[in-house]
Amino acid sequence: MKLRSKAMSAALALMLTAALPICADASDYSFKGAMAPEYYPSTSYDEVYGSRYNYGGKNVSDYQIPELPYGTYSNTSIGIMEKVRLPGQTVSYGGLAVDFGGISGAVSGSTITVIPSVQRVPVYEKTAYTSATDMVRSDGSIGTLKIPSLGINMKVWEGETDSSMAKGIAHYSSTTGWDGNIGLCGHNRGSQYSIGAIKDMEIGDTITYTTVYGTRTYEVSYIGTIASTDWSRLQATADNRITITTCLANQPEKRVVVQAIEK
Repeated sequence: MKLRSKAMSAALALMLTAALPICADASDYSFKGAMAPEYYPSTSYDEVYGSRYNYGGKNVSDYQIPELPYGTYSNTSIGIMEKVRLPGQTVSYGGLAVDFGGISGAVSGSTITVIPSVQRVPVYEKTAYTSATDMVRSDGSIGTLKIPSLGINMKVWEGETDSSMAKGIAHYSSTTGWDGNIGLCGHNRGSQYSIGAIKDMEIGDTITYTTVYGTRTYEVSYIGTIASTDWSRLQATADNRITITTCLANQPEKRVVVQAIEK
């Protein structure tokens, strides 16, 4: 039995020795397995934002929206932050109370930045216009202009032409005949019906204009010299006014303009 046991031990030793040359080194193996794809990214605040979460203070993830004082609300429908007063609020800023509707109660604050609010769509007045077509009187004129301070009493004729100015004062055909801004012009000299003296008028002087629609009185609000190419004073308006232009002596590139608004 002892001989058999020794023989078996010797045979086992020989088998182990023979197996050593064919054993692979650990470095010949790759232990990297096929890892499942990362379907759910990390939710760790440190990894997502690259900083530690600041409890009780501001953090990277906080919305960067300015704080609004009580009594206001934000309106971002047009892409900007607006401060709009809520109706019925009495708010005190820096000790100064402002009544927004009479409801009692106030909120105090040391400073406030005022941003214009959009509370309603602005309404623009429609310009007035009256065609001069139906204003022609029996003698062919469309009106009578009087300037008491200058002793002017002249008829107005349709069209800014020499023939109109040879008879009196001409009406700019592109402007209104009655309601709105009436544009008139005349020679400054060299004519029986010259109006060059309008340059000597004063603010507050009166002008009357009579047509088939009645008589209106206007008060001079502007007297000035403009370029001959400047037509801005003849633009249509919502209120009733008269704009009179004439040449400036020896300065063909200039015009004298007088504008008067209905009293």
